[in-house]
Amino acid sequence: MNTPATIPTELPTEKRKPTQADKNKPIHQFKGRESSELVIAFAGPIGSGITSVINQAEQQLKALNYTVHRIKISQLIDDALKKNIVNIGKLPSLDKADRYIRLQDGGSALRKQFAPDILAEWAVREIVGVRAEDMPPEFDTKPKEFIPDRIAYLIDQIKHPAEVQLLRAVYRNLFYLVGVVSVAASRGNRLEQEGVPKARVSELMERDRRQEDDNGQQLDKALQLADFFIRNDRGSLDPIREQITRFLALLHGENGVTPTRQEYGMYVAYAAGLKSACMSRQVGAAIANADGEIIATGCNDVPKAGGGLYETEDGSNDHRCVHREEQVCFNDREKTVLREAMRTSLSTKLAEVATDLAAKPEVLEAIVEAIYGASRIKDLIEFSRAVHAEMEAIISLARGGSSGLTDAVLYTTTFPCHSCARHIVAAGIKRVYYIEPYEKSLAKNLHSDAIQFDTEESIAGVKRSADSEHVKFIHFEGIAPRQYLRFFTMNSRKDSGGRVIKIVPTQASKAVNEYLDDYRDFEAKVVAHLAEILPPSRHEADS
Repeated sequence: MNTPATIPTELPTEKRKPTQADKNKPIHQFKGRESSELVIAFAGPIGSGITSVINQAEQQLKALNYTVHRIKISQLIDDALKKNIVNIGKLPSLDKADRYIRLQDGGSALRKQFAPDILAEWAVREIVGVRAEDMPPEFDTKPKEFIPDRIAYLIDQIKHPAEVQLLRAVYRNLFYLVGVVSVAASRGNRLEQEGVPKARVSELMERDRRQEDDNGQQLDKALQLADFFIRNDRGSLDPIREQITRFLALLHGENGVTPTRQEYGMYVAYAAGLKSACMSRQVGAAIANADGEIIATGCNDVPKAGGGLYETEDGSNDHRCVHREEQVCFNDREKTVLREAMRTSLSTKLAEVATDLAAKPEVLEAIVEAIYGASRIKDLIEFSRAVHAEMEAIISLARGGSSGLTDAVLYTTTFPCHSCARHIVAAGIKRVYYIEPYEKSLAKNLHSDAIQFDTEESIAGVKRSADSEHVKFIHFEGIAPRQYLRFFTMNSRKDSGGRVIKIVPTQASKAVNEYLDDYRDFEAKVVAHLAEILPPSRHEADS
């Protein structure tokens, strides 16, 4: 780890001592309104060892002179159940698995009865309460003037994307989500060690990952929104400690902390994905050679004659779905055609064998919907006009006459579909890193002979017993691409004498600041300052 350094300020460094006039300037007033608080939420699958990660974060934040408050969402759910705010009935037994299920069902009941983000609202109320307890009495009548010290609120833990959205809207740049990932085998072992019966481990993990009801746990969707990912599979606290140290160093603007290959590769994939005009989703991919050099990128979009994909420069010749006269997703259109054909066929058959049912449109609709859902027709992707991002990255190398992809690494923002997966295997790619899960993918069902899913990553120089010639699909670890520019952009690295600007991490501000006030408060300060030095504006004069 590099020696910590002093954070560069956002304001110009002045050699002379600021005068009173300088201090009255709005920009200097704004500087004094920066918040020193942090709100860090954690999300991870059951059995991922998330408590160890939160413990490490708490220890290191305290070492950086933060006062740390932990908010356990499970306690909030438990309180709601004890107070009968929601009632989920009694479970048949109280083994460890049932205690987990009780909390899962309690959270789902709260979301259903109130709102999908209700548990995040509860966490906000806890934060407000803690801050009020810390506030000196002289601020009781003017709480907005109180500037809290370095305080970190750790939320344990998030299970629904609506909770992330609310916390991000409220706390803006004060909020970060840490995603903790771990392979199924490690999670299962931890759950068994906690006392969960082995026969119930798989059921519990699947239930935790995703529940059918939209108000239920949607961990997969919440986890992909993380700002920082940590893999917890290495059997030691040291790697967790190192990752937390690095995250907090970046968060406080430490010089010399640069992207890993994974972070760079995933950022390039993410940037490539932004070129896509696909109406379903934007996916990006990047391929790196064995030396970590990016040799190809791709996004999901419509191919054009002569090679490549349509892009902005094609102008009036851009025939992507969003620009066509039909203004419709072709994949959805073809699935609708199939659904209507199914309806027509069933209607005809019912008229022959069950006249009374055929005369009831609502019955026919219910039957069609049940068959359509069970048949997985709604999950078909083969009617899309778009080339998938992973395929475009591979094909682009073929267009350029590449010498091959053996031992290459592919970064993709979304888990590959089964079609891309088989081409990844055939191309000789060695590892695939991804962030977002893709439930429509049948890659695990079709290609388990050639791909290792949910696998640990090899440590440099150490060959694990599970290592093989299989292609490894591994969850990404590090700074999420959505935060890449914020965390790795450094404004000042050296002073006027050419020496490295050092940080005192116990005093450093955050690299990305947030203010205690909204923009209208700052507008008022600017207008008030201007009124002191300039005549009124035409708007003020007219009023």
